[in-house]
Amino acid sequence: MIDRIGVEEAIRRAIDPAVLMQRVADEAVTLVEGAEGVIVGLAHDPAWLTVECASGYSKDQISTRIPVEESLSGLAFRTGKTLRCDHAESDPRVDLDVCHVLHAVSVVCVPLWRGGQTVGVLNVNSSRARAFNDRDVATLTSLAEFISVVVAAAADLADVTDTLLSRAGRDATSASALDEDDWAAEERFVANVLDPGALGRLESRSRVDRFLKGRGLTHVFQPVFDLTSGRCFAVEALARFSGQPKRAPDLWFAEAHAAGVGVDLEVVSMKKALTCLSRLPADVALCVNAGPEAMGADEVRDLLAGSESRRIVVELTEETKVDDYAQLSSAMRQLRLMSVRLAIDDTGSGFASFAHILKLAPDVIKLDRELTTGIDHDPIRSALGAALVSFASRIGVEIIAEGIETAAELDVLRGLGIRYGQGFLLCPPTSADSIPSRVSLGASSPAASRVTALRAG
Repeated sequence: MIDRIGVEEAIRRAIDPAVLMQRVADEAVTLVEGAEGVIVGLAHDPAWLTVECASGYSKDQISTRIPVEESLSGLAFRTGKTLRCDHAESDPRVDLDVCHVLHAVSVVCVPLWRGGQTVGVLNVNSSRARAFNDRDVATLTSLAEFISVVVAAAADLADVTDTLLSRAGRDATSASALDEDDWAAEERFVANVLDPGALGRLESRSRVDRFLKGRGLTHVFQPVFDLTSGRCFAVEALARFSGQPKRAPDLWFAEAHAAGVGVDLEVVSMKKALTCLSRLPADVALCVNAGPEAMGADEVRDLLAGSESRRIVVELTEETKVDDYAQLSSAMRQLRLMSVRLAIDDTGSGFASFAHILKLAPDVIKLDRELTTGIDHDPIRSALGAALVSFASRIGVEIIAEGIETAAELDVLRGLGIRYGQGFLLCPPTSADSIPSRVSLGASSPAASRVTALRAG
């Protein structure tokens, strides 16, 4: 359910005249080659033009007031004509004090219209003399009508929308349920017309907010076994989301990142996972997932510092692009000071994981199920697995094979020298309370029998 206030705020942002005027200013700087600064001044009283938005080197001039009677901008406003000044010091039409404030030596002033009356001026300026030519003046003059219509239309739209929303707010307290539904439908109509993506973003944020409050987010835990001894070495915390639409956890995290709260959701997930650490056997590590941005977040560092950090393995996946390896390496050094270990997840599923390994020197490499699935009958997968085992051995890194689902896959992985593994064959994801009973492979399980036979062999 979308908050009505959120819909109204989205509508008001979409038709904010200041936003459109700012776009005009930003584009005008790039339109005319000699332009260094642009301001849009509107007449809120007869004596002054007030700078409503600015761009370029004039961006700090918001709220500056320009006299209507003694300036070139004021003259353009009064006469309705586009005017040019080639050098402020020798042009009696300009207000030198204003030009000095704006750092303007040459200027083009374009009047803006609304309803047949001038309402303001677009002032394009430069710190150089004779920065503008006749072609620049012609270009800005030809666009004056368009710019005026854009600014006027935004103001008119803001006025009529404000009236509509105010009327809806006044009537809401006395309206029937049907009336409220009608108003909601009208507001959705307005929002979809003015900003087609607004409601989708609001709905997305509304869905994610539920999880940010800790509701609907739980974890299951999948054991990681020592394939030599059959003992549980660690468990990986896997987030699970309830609610609609039903979809994979990585899609929920992706939606949160798109809404700008991805790190917040990762922090909430990690915090909930860490609360289960005390329910695990003391010699079992806990693997938690975090993206590169989350790894550097103060909240994550504080969470790990407040836990048994020596038992924590942070898994970095390749789902999120790393923009700054130096910054990520610095964050990892701080975590390692707390004895937190780093695992590179999804190795073998794409190029990014190999870049992570080369640049981050992890403690653990996790082979993606894309590599382990079918490794028993695919010589290419087997060769890549063998190469990674050799590489890991030379740099002193442990390997965990994920997604082990058949005894034949297990045989090949152990034959390659891979010591640790997880997957449905060994144990499906389960609750934290069930882990103590899963600290070793059950004697009757196919995986345990296979490990025992291979160990004996």
